[in-house]
Amino acid sequence: MISFGSIWAIVIRHTRVWQRDLNLILAGFYWPILDVLIWGFLGSWIQQSQTAEFHNYKTAALLGILLWQVVGRGCIITCTAFNEELWSNNVVNLFSLPLRTSEWMIGVVLFSGIMMIITTIYCMLLMYVLYSLPMLYVLSTFLIFLPPLFFSGIWIGFTCLQIIVSLGKRGIELGFVIAWFFAPFSGAFYPIEVLPKWGQMISACIPMSYVFQGMRAYLMHQQDPTAYLIKGYVMSILYAASAVFLFVYFFNRSKRRGLARLAD
Repeated sequence: MISFGSIWAIVIRHTRVWQRDLNLILAGFYWPILDVLIWGFLGSWIQQSQTAEFHNYKTAALLGILLWQVVGRGCIITCTAFNEELWSNNVVNLFSLPLRTSEWMIGVVLFSGIMMIITTIYCMLLMYVLYSLPMLYVLSTFLIFLPPLFFSGIWIGFTCLQIIVSLGKRGIELGFVIAWFFAPFSGAFYPIEVLPKWGQMISACIPMSYVFQGMRAYLMHQQDPTAYLIKGYVMSILYAASAVFLFVYFFNRSKRRGLARLAD
């Protein structure tokens, strides 16, 4: 006979876990908000626009999704590289080796780059098979806008790592939240003009928004994206350098306090 009391005990047990774990609360409430923002603003753009404004929209939309993988997935790969050491309780062993922090950072960035190459090839093949987009055209356009977005993935990734090396496992979900916080304001899926004023103010401060504006102007309106790219390059490189510097600072401070506490 099934016991309702036992079933309810399981519900209470997980409810209390949620009450104590900020990661679960963030996972439960943040991601739905993100979906509402992204797809809601995309719907607003489509509703407000005329058909003529959607010239070459399919290519621009798919390329925007592909380019966002460089930022979002690149950041997640960077965070996961450190999280794996926490989950396996290996972080103390790893940094007890004759391994410099700079060497670990360069290795992670290189690994992220390799994984992004694999992901890009895979996505382009899917786009060719499913949507018949010309591979060479997509690849050449992708390479134009790739570098500043790769730098953006680095600075967001190391910004998230600053949180994780300070809070340990308790900060993992918060790191992922930061990683995707910028998605609605980057203009990867729609122009930033559809955002409210406060959203446009956030967009003006992040380099990805300029790169995606340039990409959309280039594909949909045949405009020169150079001005957008320059802003994207300058901001992303400055942000990446700052994020790396701050990560080294926070990591060294955490190391002095003991890396073992991060795995608790």
